[in-house]
Amino acid sequence: MDVANCRAHLVRGITLLELITTLAVAAISLAIIVPGWSALSQRSQLTSAANLVLTHLRYARTEAVTRGEAVTLCPSDDGSSCSVDPFGWHRGYLVFVDADGDRSRHTDETLLRIQGAAAAGLRLHTSAGRPAIRFRPDGAAWGTNATFRVCLGDEGRAVVLYGSGRARVDRRAPGGRAVSCNRD
Repeated sequence: MDVANCRAHLVRGITLLELITTLAVAAISLAIIVPGWSALSQRSQLTSAANLVLTHLRYARTEAVTRGEAVTLCPSDDGSSCSVDPFGWHRGYLVFVDADGDRSRHTDETLLRIQGAAAAGLRLHTSAGRPAIRFRPDGAAWGTNATFRVCLGDEGRAVVLYGSGRARVDRRAPGGRAVSCNRD
C-alpha cells in the first residue's frame, strides 16, 4: 500500500453540499417544531393556572367542612385584605376563615392561603365580577355559582363552581360556549 492511498483512506470529512443539506433539514425541522412547542407551552401554562384555582376552591371547601366554619376566597392586591375590585383575581387572592360571614377579611380572621399575582399575560376573572366566594360549613357555596375564566391570549379555561360547592375545570363555559377571553 503506498502512502497516497493510505492518506486518502484516513482523511475523511463532509463536503460543502452535505453540510448545506444537513443545515437545510435542521432549519425546516425547527420551523415546524417551534410554533407547535410554543402553543403546547401556552396550553400547559393555562391548564396549570386553571388547576391552581380549582385546587384553592377545593381546599377552601374542605377547610369549611373540617373546621365547621365559613371559608371565603376573595381577590387581594396586598395579600392581607380583600380587594374592592371584583375583577382583580389575577392580581392575587386569599383563602381565609370568614368568622363573621361578611366575605371580607378582618385582621382577627385566620388567613389560610395567599395566592400571589398570576404569571404575566394570564388573566383571571369570575362571572359577574364576583367579589368573593364563600363556602358554608356544609361545603356548599349557594348563592355564589361562578365561573372563573382563566385566559392567556385568546385561549381560555373555565373553572366552574356550582352552588353545591363542587368545582371542575373545562375547556368550555357552562352551556357549551367557548370561554370568552376577549372581553377582559
